[in-house]
Amino acid sequence: MIIKELSDIQELNVTVANSTKTTVKWLITKEDGARYNATRHFKIQPGGQIGIHQHPEDHHIFVLQGHATFMDDKGNKKEVKPTDIIYIPPNEPHGIMNDGKEPFIFLCIIPYL
Repeated sequence: MIIKELSDIQELNVTVANSTKTTVKWLITKEDGARYNATRHFKIQPGGQIGIHQHPEDHHIFVLQGHATFMDDKGNKKEVKPTDIIYIPPNEPHGIMNDGKEPFIFLCIIPYL
């Protein structure tokens, strides 16, 4: 068993897909012995975004704090709030915009491919 404190984990800037004001903490990884999935903690500050992108792994997302807009490359948008659960299939274009007044914080689980 491994128990960690969130404040002890390194916070990294997210820069892929023209992302702004966004950080990630890798909570559980292969280095911890996780064989199949990684768990990440994202924080998007007000006015920040993760630009539209896609990749072969799917995402399981759980919203902890704040409100944000999830979008795709066709102009579709969906507002999300705390306790919402989002599934993003493999290769589906997606992005997130925080146009709220507080940080948007979520957990994201991805498989190792």
